[in-house]
Amino acid sequence: MDELRRWLSEAVDAGVSNPAAMVLATVSPDGAPSARALMAGTRDQNSITFFTHYASPKGRDIDANSNVEGVFLWTPLERQVRVMGTIAKTSPAESDSYWSSRPRSTQLALCAAEQSVMVSDHTALVTAKAEVEAKVGDAEVPRPDTYGGYRLTPQSLEFWQGRPEDRLHLRAIYERGARGDWSFGVMAP
Repeated sequence: MDELRRWLSEAVDAGVSNPAAMVLATVSPDGAPSARALMAGTRDQNSITFFTHYASPKGRDIDANSNVEGVFLWTPLERQVRVMGTIAKTSPAESDSYWSSRPRSTQLALCAAEQSVMVSDHTALVTAKAEVEAKVGDAEVPRPDTYGGYRLTPQSLEFWQGRPEDRLHLRAIYERGARGDWSFGVMAP
């Protein structure tokens, strides 16, 4: 995780657009794969965290199968990190803390839009947000029970560094053992 944080920091320093963007792959209850990009962070020493609607397709996938894979891709640096592991919800307190850090307009939008549900058109979303805002008034926007965080605990991390001059790309992998210890190895590209 220290290496991942270092690579994230180097992506920020290099001006990579959305360096915290991670593609998350899940599997539905009927076995269909699904991948989507989201914003993730390393909020503690042992995991990656993101926040979303629990009732979304990814939330339903996670409920059925907690094994996931995340991929960070920083093309300008010719770097990629694959994170394979298990995922679980964060505590309500952690979700509340993150919620309170979000801008009010974001909170209103998250309350108004049930993620991945079909709507008649974009105007319906704008109207729904205005209705939530009118209902809440000047009060704090309450976090919906269906919105919160997920924590991805890695079982392995694979760091890929491109080498265009000879195509012998570096693939370094860290794997967590049964006792929680980590092993390190290098794979052929």
